[in-house]
Amino acid sequence: MKVALYSRTPLAAAPLEIWKALERYGVGIETSLINRTLGYRDGRRFPGHLLASNADAARALKGADLWHVHNYWDREPLDALLARYGRPVVAQFHSVPRLGNWAELQSKAKISYTIRQPLQAREYAPFMTMPNLVDADERRPARRSMEGPVRIAFAPSTQAPVGHPASKGRAEVLAILKTVAAERAVEVVLIEGVPYEENLKLKRSAHILVDDVVTGNWHRTSLEGACFACAVLNAARQQGAAWPWVHATLASLRAKLLQLIDDRPLLIRVQEMTRAWILGSEFHALEGVKEYVKAYQEVLSA
Repeated sequence: MKVALYSRTPLAAAPLEIWKALERYGVGIETSLINRTLGYRDGRRFPGHLLASNADAARALKGADLWHVHNYWDREPLDALLARYGRPVVAQFHSVPRLGNWAELQSKAKISYTIRQPLQAREYAPFMTMPNLVDADERRPARRSMEGPVRIAFAPSTQAPVGHPASKGRAEVLAILKTVAAERAVEVVLIEGVPYEENLKLKRSAHILVDDVVTGNWHRTSLEGACFACAVLNAARQQGAAWPWVHATLASLRAKLLQLIDDRPLLIRVQEMTRAWILGSEFHALEGVKEYVKAYQEVLSA
């Protein structure tokens, strides 16, 4: 089976990590990842495979049995190639709120999925969900001393204000972190506008990682934090024992941070729990890739 993944933008590396997982764990599958761009205006840059402007990208699309298209239908070059070669399309949606021509992509697709995160599942209901993959065997924890200042990382990928569906409360969270830093010996690490691998390196060095304490969602940041055995804070409600996140909102963030900072044994237990969870969950690339392969097989056999 030959699969071409197409994404107009990097989408925080979600298509990249799906492609990498298919390459490593997708037995009998040949894959290509095609991007129109590998960066954002804020300076974030991501690794890639093929650029859409490259002749190899067109050959990969022509030779594929199936196209897995993320978030946007890119009329150029996809319209002409679809009309000529008629490949089945699997659509997958990542953004809240919906962006661009998502309805056009849905209309082209044999089946549509969204990424498996809380707000995406509600935004795109009744689409089925697929895991947001991250390879915990590739992204391993660092050796971090539990003596000295606790390192708290915050990676707001957007400056959208509170009230916007994509907000991470950048200004509000930074104000709370400044207050905590005045009360305790901590190091605050703001991660913005850096290349993907540098972003991950900074997260890996953190003891605590603040994700989304505004919307009730969680993102790839939480999954990456789990790989790196960080204590991860977000406002997503727990589903029994399914998620290892420390529940925090803007109102409770300061208190939750102080609790973890002051109780080092608790901090260590939470860190261990996040790492153990990612190793055994459907978000581990080895397990999650099976869902993608199954979906591809079902589309091709329909």
